Amino acid sequence: MQSAEDPAATKKPDSDRGERMSAPAVSAPPLPSILLASAGEPFDPTVVDHAITVARSTSSFVHVLSIARIWGTALGIQHPGLFPTKREWQTQLEVVGDAVRTLRRSGLEAKGGVIASRNPSKVITRQSKRFGCSAIVVGSRPLPWWMSYLLQDEVWWIVRRSSIPVIPVEYTPGSVPPRGRRAQ
Repeated sequence: MQSAEDPAATKKPDSDRGERMSAPAVSAPPLPSILLASAGEPFDPTVVDHAITVARSTSSFVHVLSIARIWGTALGIQHPGLFPTKREWQTQLEVVGDAVRTLRRSGLEAKGGVIASRNPSKVITRQSKRFGCSAIVVGSRPLPWWMSYLLQDEVWWIVRRSSIPVIPVEYTPGSVPPRGRRAQ
């Protein structure tokens, strides 16, 4: 039996690298989080509001992700002209920054980032697994079936590839405030 003065009795379980943590501490689930994702379009206020209601009901951390598109290859190799320009990067960073500020103003913890990719749905599902998210909230434009087939609707691909629940929020494209020179 160890006494109270014995250093081994007062040592915390995680204070020594050689000791293992107890089973309940290892098996405890991580804090729930939600991924608010966009395939490159600005976030509609209804999509952000829906993410706020979902995150508040579960008191979740919100990750915000937007994709800067890489537009294919040239003869099978990557070509610098097909990568996002500085202006496109800046636009995506502003989109993510606006969404993060809105989420923080509503009292939620949020962080955001932009990733360049040719395949937004694949990146979004991989990042949701990496972050350990419990759901993905994504904006969905209402399109006719033939137009979603031609445009390869990213929301459909996200739902298909994801192993966690995907919450598509429909919005009308006219409600997104315009950006750039035409907005002035």
